[in-house]
Amino acid sequence: MRSFLFVLLLLPVLADAALVIDGRIDEAEWQQAQRFDRFVSVQPLTGTEAPADRRAEALLLSTPDGIAVAIRAWHPASLPQTRARMRRDAGEQVDRFNFMVDFNGDGRTGYDFTVTTAGDVMDEVISNENSFKSDWDGVWQHAVADFDGGYAVELLIPWSIAPMAGSSAPTRTIAVYFDRVIAATGERFAYPDASYQRARFVSDFARIEVPQFRQQSFAVTPYAVALHDSIGGDTRYKSGGDLFWKPTGDHQFALTINPDFGQVESDQLVVDFSAVETFFTDKRPFFTENHSAFAVSHPLAELFYTRRVGGVADDGSGAAAIDYAIKGNGSIGRFGYGVFSASEAGEGGRDFHLLRATHGSEQLNLGFTHGVTERPVHDRQAQVSAVDALWRPSASWLVRPLFVHSEIEQAGQRRRGHGGGVVADWDLPGPWRQQYFALWSDADLQLNDLGYQARNDFRQFEWETGYRRVELPAASAYSSHDWEFELLHRENTAGLRLLQSASLYRSSSRRNGSSQFAGLRWNRPAFDDLLSRGNGALHTQGGPAAWFEHVQPRNGDGRLGWAWYIESFPNAIAGRSVLAGVRPRWHVNDHFDVDLGLYRRHQSDWLLWQGGREFGSFAADRAELFSNLNWFIGERNELRVKLQAIAIDARALQARRLLPDGRMADSDAPLEDFRLRNLGFQLRYRYKLGKLSDFYAVYSRGGYAVDDSRGGLGDTLGDTFSLRDNDQILLKIAYRFEPFR
Repeated sequence: MRSFLFVLLLLPVLADAALVIDGRIDEAEWQQAQRFDRFVSVQPLTGTEAPADRRAEALLLSTPDGIAVAIRAWHPASLPQTRARMRRDAGEQVDRFNFMVDFNGDGRTGYDFTVTTAGDVMDEVISNENSFKSDWDGVWQHAVADFDGGYAVELLIPWSIAPMAGSSAPTRTIAVYFDRVIAATGERFAYPDASYQRARFVSDFARIEVPQFRQQSFAVTPYAVALHDSIGGDTRYKSGGDLFWKPTGDHQFALTINPDFGQVESDQLVVDFSAVETFFTDKRPFFTENHSAFAVSHPLAELFYTRRVGGVADDGSGAAAIDYAIKGNGSIGRFGYGVFSASEAGEGGRDFHLLRATHGSEQLNLGFTHGVTERPVHDRQAQVSAVDALWRPSASWLVRPLFVHSEIEQAGQRRRGHGGGVVADWDLPGPWRQQYFALWSDADLQLNDLGYQARNDFRQFEWETGYRRVELPAASAYSSHDWEFELLHRENTAGLRLLQSASLYRSSSRRNGSSQFAGLRWNRPAFDDLLSRGNGALHTQGGPAAWFEHVQPRNGDGRLGWAWYIESFPNAIAGRSVLAGVRPRWHVNDHFDVDLGLYRRHQSDWLLWQGGREFGSFAADRAELFSNLNWFIGERNELRVKLQAIAIDARALQARRLLPDGRMADSDAPLEDFRLRNLGFQLRYRYKLGKLSDFYAVYSRGGYAVDDSRGGLGDTLGDTFSLRDNDQILLKIAYRFEPFR
């Protein structure tokens, strides 16, 4: 009987050479595919069967080249189709398909492959059941085509795209999920009945058995860059490359030499005077490739923050150049491993090393992480060790503990720190769910040499309960409401209250495809022990905060989409602030769109640290202007314009001094008005040469300035466009060679 079943599994591949990924699903091979047609509504989360005019069916076929997937989706003639083009990973509200797969079938890591009806793509890694990260870009095939009454997609996901345990076995058990999204209504229909809105998502995928094929992969991606500085008048040249090798399905390795990181994909401008470091995502291919093998993401901290590598050098000379970075990951049975090492050039350079080991089963995944960072300029060595777990004691419970230890040796002194936390999700039967947080860090825990830690020295307890309402009257403009109530308490290890709040949120989906988010929070008076940078804790006022956001995407052939936002919140010690903004987006056609956003904030008493125990209160007005232009000239050509301008006009009110009891007293220290301007502009042309192979021509300009002149917020914003601290033209070519697969 087993032999007979195995032969049946192999039937689909007997003539796979004829399979063409063109979206038409017309090859005979698809007749042997596994079929999934019980699609149900998961947005709204009713679990009801998809109506006949919105039904879908999926096919899955295992071939020597990879896992082939096809999805047919019927679209009502009465509903408009939304087919606007988008950049990779842009996440626009358009008609689209998703295929998600857990290659090991153990609920630890999933991969999401999204194809829009316009033929654009997203790919994401899913960790911790329902945490999506789009930094990773994989190499896979896709195509979309129309049929009478709907549209269809075909995908081919190569076996080499991710590490897979037990790749030498003739068959493997994978877990799969398929869905289609109708942008005009916001509806999502899926097989199986699983949703990322629940605590468990990847674990709820449908498990199936497929024939397995071994596939090797070897790729080399050299690059060359020419950068001309229009201000200094000099031109610099740089070259390097990445190497990727997957000898078997269980193991893969990557190496980068003299990498070029940064100039093509610009970060958002951030002007933040708080004491908490801003967190940025990473788009550098070497780091995003299979980052899930190293990632430990937890409310307590991120253990591997890849932006540390190649960040600002320890000697203050600017961004550190990277000599090399190497990593490898894979599995041996139920055990997984990941190793990473990188070395920066120059006197201010650092060395980074990371080891991660995991063990997985159906109910429990365990992980151990150890990192070492060498920082010669500061005579500092930082070691961090952590144990984490993902435990599924039942179908409704999900528990995530993390325990961390750091050991810092600097200038002959050694400090040890500890921290830990547990997050527990309870998805009750019916519309209710609950979540519990307990986090703790002592004052000596230090993770920011290689990880990201917003703060140490705290204890935090949080309880959340949620309620989903999905059965709304047909006449209602809303299709669902998701309510959440939250109680939060945070204190430092000395018992000083840092935050205590009660919050109520409502997230709503409307039948026209738009969404709304509203929130109300009440904060008790507390203390801020970070703002003074170690010079005492500031007593902060309490009070209510409220916000509301509405997002209306383009609908079908409509030309306009837009979003608006308003928020009111208490200042640190006195008064309130108001933030409001609007961001319309005009679609000239399916291939050309432009948006223009303007946000305005008024703070009646903005408290800024001046040094030591000295502060200053300012009446401040802030304006932020955003604009993006996207023109998809053809299948290979793309033009993007990105503009961001920030202007702050601040009038000095009163110098203040922090007293030992946390109160503020007026001070006679000098305090002056100031204005701040920040500009970022990028014009980027991209020509796609092939898979992960591109030519870029990029013009960038920007600047930052603070001075004591005043002329009103409008004049300050206008003067922002005259900034020219940097003015550069960059040409970059990268081409991926694959000698064999």
